[in-house]
Amino acid sequence: MLCDAQAQYQDYSELEKCPMWGMWEKEGGDKGPTENRRGRWQKLIKYTKEMSNIFDDHIEETFQNKPDSVEVIRRNMEVGYQKMMQFRIKSITLLRHFVLGNIHLDLWHENDNADSDIYSTVIIGVNGIGKSHMLRAIADIFCYLEQLRENPETLKNPPRFKFKVEYSLFGNLYEFANFGEVETVGRHQEVYTHFYCKKNGETTVLQDMEMPTRVLASTIAVNDKFNTVGTVLYRYKGIRNENSPRTTGTRTLIRKTVSSLLHSLDVKEGFREEVKKLLKAMGLEARMEISYTIRYKDVFLKANMSSELLNDIFSNQKKYFDNRKTELWGTRNFEKIKADPNKVEIAAEFLRKATERSQRVNAKRFVVSYHVLEDNEIIWDREALEILSALDILSFPSLLVYKKENPFEFSESSSGETHMLCQMLGIMSDIEHNSLVMIDEPETSSHPNWQINYIGWLKKIFKAYCDCHFIIATHSHFVLTDLQPESSDIIALERTEDGQLRDIAEGLNTFCWSVDDILYRVFHVRNTRNRVFEEKVADLYDRISRRDKDKEGIYSLIWELTQYQLSEDDPLSRLIQTAKEYVESE
Repeated sequence: MLCDAQAQYQDYSELEKCPMWGMWEKEGGDKGPTENRRGRWQKLIKYTKEMSNIFDDHIEETFQNKPDSVEVIRRNMEVGYQKMMQFRIKSITLLRHFVLGNIHLDLWHENDNADSDIYSTVIIGVNGIGKSHMLRAIADIFCYLEQLRENPETLKNPPRFKFKVEYSLFGNLYEFANFGEVETVGRHQEVYTHFYCKKNGETTVLQDMEMPTRVLASTIAVNDKFNTVGTVLYRYKGIRNENSPRTTGTRTLIRKTVSSLLHSLDVKEGFREEVKKLLKAMGLEARMEISYTIRYKDVFLKANMSSELLNDIFSNQKKYFDNRKTELWGTRNFEKIKADPNKVEIAAEFLRKATERSQRVNAKRFVVSYHVLEDNEIIWDREALEILSALDILSFPSLLVYKKENPFEFSESSSGETHMLCQMLGIMSDIEHNSLVMIDEPETSSHPNWQINYIGWLKKIFKAYCDCHFIIATHSHFVLTDLQPESSDIIALERTEDGQLRDIAEGLNTFCWSVDDILYRVFHVRNTRNRVFEEKVADLYDRISRRDKDKEGIYSLIWELTQYQLSEDDPLSRLIQTAKEYVESE
């Protein structure tokens, strides 16, 4: 109850983070050498469980006749523990950003009634307002912190703007800024001094600042603003090719999804069950197949394939490919791979076995298939698959899912289904506890019903990661209908007359709002049947008709209605003009 140590702390080098660690040491816990951390960790787990049992017994003894009180206390403790362990970005301040200018945003408001759901901050606004640039700025800030902590001497591509970030992690509030005091030089020029770090309001050093476990950037947009180059901390989960960012498309997306699947199946415990839950949530069966077509089967699909034969094929291609005028696409990669004889043998062994287990689809096509959620064969073959794909001996992977017992390839499914599943799988493959997950335009190609359920799906699918902070940039008013105030915040970006960005959604709660309400109050869009807009117009008309003395109230209505573009022949323009004349009259 107090500390699920094994799930929360997989890295024994950071076990001091555990809230039970200090209590254990005070009571004489083992202070053995660093190399015995695993043993010390196991003892800490035992101590934690003992303390938990003692506390449970004490609660039950104290409240013998009040079982409801026991449950309330336990629940409050669990919520308190979750809030202490969670990662949340409290605020971001940007100065002189090349697109966003100067802006301060509060991304998280601590709520005493917060439950165990993931926390979501949704950023909305019109096209071109800067939502995607905001996500990119946040990603760049944490990548910059990672570099400063790990390799300050080889710092690359620092942010081209000044910033301050505040975030909470393991019950501590951290603050970092790449500017200190601001000095004015001349009449307008400002100079910023070196960065500073704070922990719970006290100055500290960067190495003492905890960092989120992962920073994930997920998007389906072909022109997203994220950096495609990943690090230990940062992972790009978008549609663009990492090595060639201008290359995009469904094939690239599926290839990256398959690569993420193979990696996570190999290293992430419980990943299969998570994928099954995701498929069921999307109305699909808990089945998935990955298949590869073997190219040049007459040359490579041989029972006597060996390292020597594979090397001879790539070294003497004219001997094996009479009519081919260019070298095989994988030739350059083979030159690199053959430096490691073990890798060449792994590829050769796979091709030998493939002569028996491959399936003939037609006279020219042989396929190797895997039921990825049912057996471990694809994990055992993972390295061979990667090598042979690099050599272009295996084709682009095919991903097969099932709907009502009918299989269909992902490349042939609707773009909405493809995007949604690939996006969720991409996040699922790399998310860890205490991660920051940024999602840009999740509504792309999705049906409105899917958009309405999107936040609910995130909470259901990633319920085990309630200590993570999700930041979502969207144009979709449908997404906002499912935001619960206890576990979400809304930021609505708008530019003022002088071009400055501001948040106009402070304290806004859209849970269970109608689409018309959201269109009018958040997106400033009216339609012919917008009830809220009509109420404002009727209110203004009534006030003018009865010569209402509350001119401040009338002026407020005029200001609200003039925020919307009106055609010259719109009767509302005349009503607004009449109202202005009335307000300005004596």
